Amino acid sequence: MNKSSLISVIVVNYNGRHLLEACLESLRVQTYPHREVILVDNGSSDGSAAYVKERFPEVKVIRSERNLGFAGGNNLGARHAHGELIALLNNDAAAASDWLEKMLQAFEQPRVAVAMAKVYTEGAPAEYYEKNGTINFLGYNIMRVFEEPWRTFFASGCALVYRRDVVGEVPFDPDYFLYAEDVYLSWHVRLKGWEVVQVPDAVVYHKGSVTARKRRDTVFYQTRNRLLNCLLFYEKATLLKLAPYFAFDFVAGAVRHARLPANLLAFWGGYLVALLGFPAILTKRRLLQAARVVSDGEILQLMSCKLLNEGGTPARFFNGISSLYCRLVGLETMERYAEGRGYSADRG
Repeated sequence: MNKSSLISVIVVNYNGRHLLEACLESLRVQTYPHREVILVDNGSSDGSAAYVKERFPEVKVIRSERNLGFAGGNNLGARHAHGELIALLNNDAAAASDWLEKMLQAFEQPRVAVAMAKVYTEGAPAEYYEKNGTINFLGYNIMRVFEEPWRTFFASGCALVYRRDVVGEVPFDPDYFLYAEDVYLSWHVRLKGWEVVQVPDAVVYHKGSVTARKRRDTVFYQTRNRLLNCLLFYEKATLLKLAPYFAFDFVAGAVRHARLPANLLAFWGGYLVALLGFPAILTKRRLLQAARVVSDGEILQLMSCKLLNEGGTPARFFNGISSLYCRLVGLETMERYAEGRGYSADRG
């Protein structure tokens, strides 16, 4: 990727007019000159599109009559993009002026398909930025696991850049709508043998879930989409070994959401819809698995066996049980490799 490559930056917006000044102004002052900025307005009713056309005339505005979600909105923007590289930036984020310039450096490595920025989220504990996190078998975030600042399992959709020729015309499965679609993107390219990295010097400041926290269906999409990723990407043998984890999640999730009946119903609904949609999942799964060149043995080396983030006796107990189970059934996660066996990604 050369220094004159066009980067298309897509910002998806839903009733976020009050956020767009900071976001788009940060893109206006980028030091990297070869860029286009596309705003996808997801059926906003707050005058966002008109505001952007007047205040930021250099931005291409694409309007959707309905809310397509984060996945569908970015897919729509990607169809109108012309860049060799596609960048995604949340509307509640503001990028440092050299963000794109720094991100481009990641693609000097020929096997990197997706790169993410160093995202500082408002209100997040400072220790979360000491090390990158990963996900566990169930798709939950596990914080502070990687010593190397560039290593990550997935790139956060808040601020990432991807190679269009690797990912394809659109980055996401539109059925995801909201949540876990960034894990989908990263897992997908990893299956095909490509790398996902973080660029620590490329900085973005993020307010954090400003639009999503207003939604009543957040728990549903979080639950369903985590399950979709697992059902789509794991090999059959891995899914069988992980059956106890799904049983644990079903029970633990019910306990976690018991005090809020609406959230409990949404959690169970996520499981139910994922299972009822299994015929369609099988069709998608066959296509994804047919493109696989990397085994789960290599993928799991970047995942955690922990069920919970550290923080007390219950976490230590359940994480200890999980670690023992992984040893018994041969699920070799990043903890096993951190003990001294090395990561496969270091092999050359």
